Amino acid sequence: MRRTIVASLGLALTLTFGCKPPATGPLPLCSSEVEGGEASETQSNDVPPEIWFTIILKSFNLKTGEVTRPTLDCTSKPLEVQDEEVALCIRPENPSPALPPRALNGDEDLELIGLEEGKALVWVRTEYFENGDALGPIAVAEYRKNGIAVRAIGPLRANPNRVRMRLEQMGETSVLVVESMVCPPEDTSKCARVMRIIPHEGSRFVERPLLDDETDECLGAATFPLSHWEEIEREDGIIRRFELVRTIKFDEGAVVVNEQVTIKDIDPEQPDAPPAVFRKAQIERALQLEGGGIRTTQPLWERMMAEHGSVQVKAHHPDGKGKGKDEETEAGEDAAEAEAAG
Repeated sequence: MRRTIVASLGLALTLTFGCKPPATGPLPLCSSEVEGGEASETQSNDVPPEIWFTIILKSFNLKTGEVTRPTLDCTSKPLEVQDEEVALCIRPENPSPALPPRALNGDEDLELIGLEEGKALVWVRTEYFENGDALGPIAVAEYRKNGIAVRAIGPLRANPNRVRMRLEQMGETSVLVVESMVCPPEDTSKCARVMRIIPHEGSRFVERPLLDDETDECLGAATFPLSHWEEIEREDGIIRRFELVRTIKFDEGAVVVNEQVTIKDIDPEQPDAPPAVFRKAQIERALQLEGGGIRTTQPLWERMMAEHGSVQVKAHHPDGKGKGKDEETEAGEDAAEAEAAG
């Protein structure tokens, strides 16, 4: 549903960033109205990109395609996370540098996905980063016979590569679900789909961190790689490979994460031999929006990496038990077995 730039806008809009009441329903956050009655463009949902930019952004120059910096959405809110505690929790240790700003165009900077009841998700991307991420306002827009009304808005930072967006329920709250293909610049062999979850609170999309349900510890942003792998080389030359497969299911407000981690040992001296499965574990954990965050338990990946990710090779049992693999503590064995049992 992405729209390309058209030379003639074909749409004479009087943009009103105050809130005018529609015929029925609540006041829109921002709105545009068409001069001279109904317009075929809004009736057919065929709105040019420049008009979306003008509606969603506070200050967009139609002639130059440029945005006044710092970027503000149509309600004059900035794109930064306003809660400093949340910002500290979700901020990466080494943030990716921003790319130089440029003029916007509809081919690259607008994502439009239809929803039910004459609405659409509209993501206007105004900032880009070296790691491939993009940042800009995400809005729920409603098509009306005399224009467009913005019903919800907030900042979204995600990778735009093969992006898919939708709304789901988490408890009593609607959440924005964003999936995209992320390829680390340093290793493009590790491309994987990544899911982001952002709660829709009132009329805003608001970033909420992941919190440990038992300790309240910050677990970072609500970002979930749906697959991942890492390899380490042990002291004895064996390559230990960790593989993650993750699915997230939304079912009438209940949200469950299913995670499976498989650990394989690869002997470089036997390239034709299949990898030996060292450990395989699977768990399910719930996601619940509560207490200013998305609460859950510790991810399986981190636990398995902590238990089995050492490059050191421990001594074998003197009686020969465990021959061919490194010795594990009894606690580690019990934990792996419990996880594998679900």
